[in-house]
Amino acid sequence: MATVNILVAVNVTQAIATGNLGANVFMMDTNGYMGSGGEGTSELKTSCYNGDTLVWSVVPIDPNDQVSITSFSGQAIPSMVNPAQYPQFNGTVWGGRVNQAGTNVQYTMSLLLAGSVHLSFDPFITAKNPTLAAK
Repeated sequence: MATVNILVAVNVTQAIATGNLGANVFMMDTNGYMGSGGEGTSELKTSCYNGDTLVWSVVPIDPNDQVSITSFSGQAIPSMVNPAQYPQFNGTVWGGRVNQAGTNVQYTMSLLLAGSVHLSFDPFITAKNPTLAAK
């Protein structure tokens, strides 16, 4: 099975100023345009296979800002995927194995901005059961 990396770039200053994280998150994954959708927005639809590993990395657009992932919740969590923090990255990288197929299953990603502001947004996962040709 494969690893799908998901990058979450955050305009921390604007997210805090407006209270709107979704309008200030830019997501993409290593699938490019091969099955995923919503690249460059907070509504990324990551496509993968049941059994793949999803790895989320969060970075601030301005390197002087701070952002980290605090939790995952929602429809996809924990039955479809149950992400865990990679402790060596201080909350900026989380990952989990996909355990169930589903189409456009929403999840909530909660972030800590500037060490004190908690905001969240809701992207999607589509996981297909692998066929012999996909293995």
